[in-house]
Amino acid sequence: MILDLTKLLSAGNGQEKYTSTFDMPEVAHYGESFPVKNAEPFELTVTNESGKSLTVTGKTKVTLSIPCDRCLKEVAVIFPIEIDEAFVIEDEQIVTDADENEDLADKKSVDVDRLVYDQMEMNWPDKVLCKPDCKGLCPVCGHDLNEGDCGCNRTVLDPRMAQFLDVFNDSKK
Repeated sequence: MILDLTKLLSAGNGQEKYTSTFDMPEVAHYGESFPVKNAEPFELTVTNESGKSLTVTGKTKVTLSIPCDRCLKEVAVIFPIEIDEAFVIEDEQIVTDADENEDLADKKSVDVDRLVYDQMEMNWPDKVLCKPDCKGLCPVCGHDLNEGDCGCNRTVLDPRMAQFLDVFNDSKK
């Protein structure tokens, strides 16, 4: 959602509240797309401070469906979003820094979806698990080990010691 702030910017001073929603159907993260399961509507407060700076604040929650890192089951991950972004105003226009917030605002408007997306990127979990003790998938057959053992031999031998195993197997013959 793009907020048109022309009226607030020309006022020179003031505050307005906007009701907004996160409108992206999915979120991209490191080349993968994750569907948005829920995005709560929220209120944004935009403050023009003496025509010199613009502050955008608000809080919401967005729920994404992300696969478990061990067993690949879908997990609903809730991202609490706290927006607190400041912009510089010059000549009744928002001035953006090419290194930091160039894609967040454009002269007289602010991209709310981009503000929310950036907060999700900064708070992305290192590891997503369906439960803390998730056993994952069998590396041999791919069976979900949370549903029971598959009976595969999952012993991984150190390749540096494989020659010794051959010696022991030969001596048994």
